Amino acid sequence: MDAFVLQLPALLGVLIGALATYLAGQAAERSRWRRQQSVRWDEHRITTYTRYAHAVKKVIAVSVRLAAERGLAADDSALTPDYEVSDLAAAEEERTIMWEAVLMVGSERVVLAGRQWHQSVFQLMHLACGRPSDLSWAEAVAATGRARQRFYEAARGDIGIAAGSEPDAYEWQMSRWLRDQPAEPADGLAEIASRQRPE
Repeated sequence: MDAFVLQLPALLGVLIGALATYLAGQAAERSRWRRQQSVRWDEHRITTYTRYAHAVKKVIAVSVRLAAERGLAADDSALTPDYEVSDLAAAEEERTIMWEAVLMVGSERVVLAGRQWHQSVFQLMHLACGRPSDLSWAEAVAATGRARQRFYEAARGDIGIAAGSEPDAYEWQMSRWLRDQPAEPADGLAEIASRQRPE
């Protein structure tokens, strides 16, 4: 019995060491699992945000082309296909499908920024289809550019990529192009349309 009592501290030390090793291993395993899940969800978010941005861009491209046909916007018809309102409806339907995925995986900031972006695009759509709008074409383009920038900044922040300090990094080139254009009379649209359309 005396021998057991003498060995008890050593046995307790072994048991405590084994328990500590087990707990440390479990903690490391949980940490590794969380990292893997985080990477997996970041990859999924990147794909979701990219697909959504592409769908919105398609709506914008069709809107710009239709607006050009109405004489509201400059566009190089040699570089873009002919679109009809049904093409705009199809592009908008695709955007709404992609939006559901953003709602599922996006942070609150991304969802709010995405909603502001497509609501600003609605103004472009209304103008392109000849519907009334509170904004002029140039104002709608500028609002869309600002909303686009907020979406990209929010999406990058959501996946842990710094947005950067350059305020014009995500500026829509059409916004900049319109802002830099001198005021031209309506009959100058043909000349504008002959120029290369910005991205």
